[in-house]
Amino acid sequence: MSSNTRSFFACSGEDFLKKDPHTILGALSIRVGLQHAGDESQQIKAWERQILLLQSALNDLDKPPDGVLLELPLFRLERRIDAVILARGAIICLEFKIGSRSFGSADVAQTVDYALCLRDFHSASGGRPIYPVLCADSAPDDLCRSNLHLTDHVTRCTLVNGKWLSRAFQAIIAEGDGQSSDWARFDAARYNPTPNIVSTARALYAGHSVAEIGRADASSEAIEQTATKLRDIARDAKLHSRKVVCFVTGEPGSGKTLLGLDLVFSRKVDADPDEPAALLSGNRPLVFVLQAAIAEDARDRLGITATEAKRQAQQALQTLLGYLKDHTDEEADPPEHVIVFDEAQRAWDAETGLKLLGRKKSEPELFLEIMGRLDWACLVCLVGPGQEINRGEGGLALWGEALRDNPDWDAHISDAMLRGEGGLIGLLDNDVGNDLRPIVHQDLHLKTNLRAHRNPKQGRWVSALLADDIKSAAEIAKELDGPPSYLTRDFGEAKRWLKERSRGHHRVGLLASSGAVRLLGEGVPPSPMSNELDRVVHWFLREGDDFRSSNALEVPLSEFVSQGLEIDYACLCWGNDLICSDEGWQPRKMRAPKWTNIGLLEARRYRINAYRVLLTRARAGNVIYVPKGDDEDLTRSPAEFDQIEATLLEAGCMPLPIQ
Repeated sequence: MSSNTRSFFACSGEDFLKKDPHTILGALSIRVGLQHAGDESQQIKAWERQILLLQSALNDLDKPPDGVLLELPLFRLERRIDAVILARGAIICLEFKIGSRSFGSADVAQTVDYALCLRDFHSASGGRPIYPVLCADSAPDDLCRSNLHLTDHVTRCTLVNGKWLSRAFQAIIAEGDGQSSDWARFDAARYNPTPNIVSTARALYAGHSVAEIGRADASSEAIEQTATKLRDIARDAKLHSRKVVCFVTGEPGSGKTLLGLDLVFSRKVDADPDEPAALLSGNRPLVFVLQAAIAEDARDRLGITATEAKRQAQQALQTLLGYLKDHTDEEADPPEHVIVFDEAQRAWDAETGLKLLGRKKSEPELFLEIMGRLDWACLVCLVGPGQEINRGEGGLALWGEALRDNPDWDAHISDAMLRGEGGLIGLLDNDVGNDLRPIVHQDLHLKTNLRAHRNPKQGRWVSALLADDIKSAAEIAKELDGPPSYLTRDFGEAKRWLKERSRGHHRVGLLASSGAVRLLGEGVPPSPMSNELDRVVHWFLREGDDFRSSNALEVPLSEFVSQGLEIDYACLCWGNDLICSDEGWQPRKMRAPKWTNIGLLEARRYRINAYRVLLTRARAGNVIYVPKGDDEDLTRSPAEFDQIEATLLEAGCMPLPIQ
């Protein structure tokens, strides 16, 4: 056994069976004492029972397993797998509930979550069969269940008591391919988790760092590097009483919102408690979902009232329009010297400002005016390409115009904005005069896709597909570890595929364009509206057995209420508001009783961007449902849907395997 293993204890199966249980217990006790202060007597008693159960069960096998790892850390928030058994090609992910006579749903979900995290983020586990096992040692025999059917390399949870543990091991090992495993290499393998945005918000608000909750590779280093650069810029602005605006760019899923939350909650830009920071977003559903998530966590973790928890959450995360309304008056100086503006590329123009606030000024103009009242200010704008989906969104050119008219502001931009990477409208693309001289930093661009952790090049495929570069999309698809999306013409099959992947705390759900109004004829109901925020919060946060949850697969979300948020597996219901023609993708709008082509360039871009948003919401996998249509309904032409299917297959999608 190595003394410097990542696991609290790890060795070959043969050595594990030879060792005195007290020796193993002593090693575990030493490790827990080094990492934690306090009374661990209950944990030590549980370990003693676990070691005896494991040695007894493994002794019954015809040969020892390849390796036994106890207390393998996965999450950096003090969560560990009780035991991992490596045997003949199989990975057994084992969780104990010592003294328990039942199998709680939360315990089952936790065990499966650990197995899924091994599959998705542990470099030595990818592609290998993983079997989550929950052992409630005192449970009655009639509650025990075996499940050996693999879905994406992971089974559902096997439930055993202490008596049947050996039999469960034998059944699982018999399913393996017989290949031996190197336990030391497995223990030392890289583990780089990518938490979802809701989990990230909760953890950062609780005081954890990006390194504690997420990846430990180049992507998290890049986020930390960008945060450091922003901190340096802000410190300089404060020291010299300057006003600065910083543009951070990156494709959808590259970690921009994570960076913004980290800057605000960990106070990396300004540590002065009298000068609070806030993250603003014009995306009300995103704000309300994250506010609800961190309020629930703060209430449970801190024991404060729901009202106080909600107040704290609302102070840190604010809606953009609410902030502007609160500070439109010239005497209403904002308390925050540091503001993070999410999705700044969606800034609205002066006409929209007149409608919303009664002032004919663009959003960038209002921001620079309000924050310009302070002695110093740092405005961090998070920018993603191709996310403009609504009327009045003037894009980055509005920021260039506002900065031209406010020469006392310094602009710091990423080099990607100069190159126009990823479809960005650069600050220098318009005639903003010779006085605008932004300071360029490579550190202000995030390159790695964190959301699509199983297909990091997913964003490139989506861009090529929607640019009607089908050949390039097909080439990108060949580079991916799996298909960019499965495709089916059967809605029931799509739902069954999602249901199989609704395991642990993984979230699945339906998505549909707001313009795909005739999906109703296919049995797909409309999405909640942007002002139905409670429904959206329930969709993202309620447990799977709640009909309001996304996992119930009853209601899809549109681009307007899903933008900025994410789920693990998604089914995009493709409507005939975006069909294929000889000229490429043709956006359409329903003017009852028929479809009409969208001619206005800006409106066409919004419709295509809606599908860009929807195709980039899933973290782990996509299926696209293309309806069959109806020959008797001119608004649901089978020929149009057939052409959509053919184009998607040509671009690299694969037919959904029939179970």
